[in-house]
Amino acid sequence: MRKLVQGFMVVVLLGSTAVVLHAQDYRVFVEGGVSTLFDKRYYTVYGASFGSTYRTGNSFTVGGEIPLRKALSVEGSYSRFRNNLAVTNFYNSTTPNDVIGYGVQGQRVSVDALAHSAKPVKGVRPYLVVGLDYNRFSPTSAGAALARSRGFNGVPGTVLQPDNIFGWNFGGGLEYSLTHFLAIRIDARDHRFASPTFGLPTSASSAVTAYFPIGAGANNIVYSAGFVIHFGR
Repeated sequence: MRKLVQGFMVVVLLGSTAVVLHAQDYRVFVEGGVSTLFDKRYYTVYGASFGSTYRTGNSFTVGGEIPLRKALSVEGSYSRFRNNLAVTNFYNSTTPNDVIGYGVQGQRVSVDALAHSAKPVKGVRPYLVVGLDYNRFSPTSAGAALARSRGFNGVPGTVLQPDNIFGWNFGGGLEYSLTHFLAIRIDARDHRFASPTFGLPTSASSAVTAYFPIGAGANNIVYSAGFVIHFGR
């Protein structure tokens, strides 16, 4: 959490410095939307077959945009999103295909380059964006308690921990002006990063402890909409 807060403060500091240097149009936005995390896996732990996937959840983002050139801006944002992890035990003889859902809360700090039309077209400003992310995936208190009581991948007493993962994103959207100072923004982005393992190793050790044998990467598609406030015009 401390690293995530420090990252957000850096974004705020950079934005504040740029605002002082640029007495022109800059923007603050607030968005809400839907977060879908694609990272479906099938694997075996101690001879038992499992499958894991993430549930679709909500997303909330605040941020700011500062112009660098006529059609180029830099954007900083902070997001919170919820995508719970569902693990299916295909080998459970008592309850076949038993599914356990673990609460997962995500946080993200992003710094992006944003290319947009030089002038709005009938009040609409389309844009494309690409940038870097710092992601934090944390089990909720209920999710962590469930892993200790019912286990994770068939191993009781498992301790799940937050994962901090760097990644990148790309996407685009539209901004439609309502007034001189207010606009509506519609945004779609694909965030890509390594698969979270919640502090667990990806292979078995000499002792019988929980592990999460997955690899490669995941992508988090976020669709959102919200309001933009213009300053400095």
